[in-house]
Amino acid sequence: MATPLDQVRQALLDSRLSKDTQVSFGNSLSIIRILLDNGCCARCCLRYLGCTDFRLYALDETDLFTYFDTLYTEKGNMESLTPPNGICTACLGAIQYADSFVDDVCERLAKEDYKADSVCLTCTLPVSILSRDHLMKVHVLNTLAAQNEVDLVRIWGGDKDVRDPKDFFKYLFGLGLTKKTHLMLDSDAPLRMNVVVGHEPTSKEHLFLTELKEPLLNVRTMRQKKIRVTVGDSRSCIVEALKKLDSNEAKEVTAIPPVRPTEKAKFHTVDLLHVSSHVGGRYLKFSREYSQTPWAIKGQKLAEHSVSDCFEDLIRKYHRADSTKFVTAGREDANVRMLGTGRPFYLEIINPRTPRLTDAEYKAMEDEINSNPIHKDNVQVRHLGFINPADTSIIKEGEETKTKRYRALVWLSEPLTDDLIERINRIGSQEFTIQQKTPVRVFQRRSAAIRPKIIHTSTIARLNPNVDLSSPEACYGVLKLHTQAGTYIKEYVHGDLGRTLPNLASVGEIHSADLLELDVMDVDLVWPPVAVETEAVPMVIDESNENNKRAHTNVL
Repeated sequence: MATPLDQVRQALLDSRLSKDTQVSFGNSLSIIRILLDNGCCARCCLRYLGCTDFRLYALDETDLFTYFDTLYTEKGNMESLTPPNGICTACLGAIQYADSFVDDVCERLAKEDYKADSVCLTCTLPVSILSRDHLMKVHVLNTLAAQNEVDLVRIWGGDKDVRDPKDFFKYLFGLGLTKKTHLMLDSDAPLRMNVVVGHEPTSKEHLFLTELKEPLLNVRTMRQKKIRVTVGDSRSCIVEALKKLDSNEAKEVTAIPPVRPTEKAKFHTVDLLHVSSHVGGRYLKFSREYSQTPWAIKGQKLAEHSVSDCFEDLIRKYHRADSTKFVTAGREDANVRMLGTGRPFYLEIINPRTPRLTDAEYKAMEDEINSNPIHKDNVQVRHLGFINPADTSIIKEGEETKTKRYRALVWLSEPLTDDLIERINRIGSQEFTIQQKTPVRVFQRRSAAIRPKIIHTSTIARLNPNVDLSSPEACYGVLKLHTQAGTYIKEYVHGDLGRTLPNLASVGEIHSADLLELDVMDVDLVWPPVAVETEAVPMVIDESNENNKRAHTNVL
């Protein structure tokens, strides 16, 4: 089995320098000597030689230097290498002390307590490492040129830039993180972590690129969303500018090699974000005073309560999430009840610490919602449970394919005689299409258009079958409709000043009709996706509550 020393020796043999037949293995050690003399850590020496064996970066810094020194003296050099002393000039200690940043992140993870067994890790290192890597390489090339190492300058100078430290930091940091938290690194993990390491003393070093005779960076400040921000010095801009940098001109505006730092890079922040999870079900609304979502215009609430208010906060609390997003299969107006099997909905749970509950917990949450003393007689939920993200498309697709059933209390300008009922029901016994211009009541939020909608069936009956046809009550009827999704029912009944044709009045060949109360009886959509019973839920009404007596009138 190869020893660590053998592994280091092999890494140097495999380096981009040793692959050239005109350059010996000892030249890699010559470059290491120059880097160490100028304050680079042993791990950064591997980076400069293009080493991609991550196992070597995990070796202790002291041990890694010892292996370098052993190989250096083996090549017949009389003096030993200069041991690393202080903070690395190139990585500012970010790779040199990568595992020292783990404790700060573990503290945050313990506080947030995400229920996860893996994490997708990204990191942001001090921006000054970009220019320091470039300038250190320039210094090494200058030193080699002064030593008349022409071939070495040609090969190493013509190669790609120094290897990005980010991957090696991520590897070393990840080893420590896994050891302390047992979180495995996985690029597809739902928990995303970005560790930010900064170095304030060198944060503006790259601005020397703006001080050249022909500046390679165009840095300026501008206002974005009422905040003053600096633009033009992104990492990609800096990388491109360094590629164009003339080394001789650089000497006039910055230090080559870079000045050794007096303090190491520091942990700045860790951003934690879990991908959204989803909870779905169906809701029933028994009140004509609840909007679907909070309803306010210019800060003035138009409805005291909303359906989403009844359960969003509780579901967010159970999942320990930042927020939620409420999505439904269509909507009903505040003065329209949602009965029958309920309306399909789901909540997108944003950044949940507990992304998925047990079936028992979902049932407990459902029971808690339905027993809320403030809302239990007005809003209920059923079939609450986890929804696979891919299944949320069913709600969107259903906007075009689903049908709905309605029941409406209507008034007609003429009594509902047998002939009038027969005229309306004869046409409504088979599909017919209506043309609806954008209704006046939604014109401020809907584009002007003519929308054809299908009414599959339409039947009407007297509200009171035994009513005297000469009585004013004979003008009241119960209209039942089965329609395509997106049909404006109110406008079909009253015609919307002739903007919906045909409408109930024109079908019945009478002067006018109006809608008094409306209920949605069914939304024809398989939801939730798992097989469930979808029988209608009877309304639970507290008869002692006068508001409920009015809201849940038995007129229909």
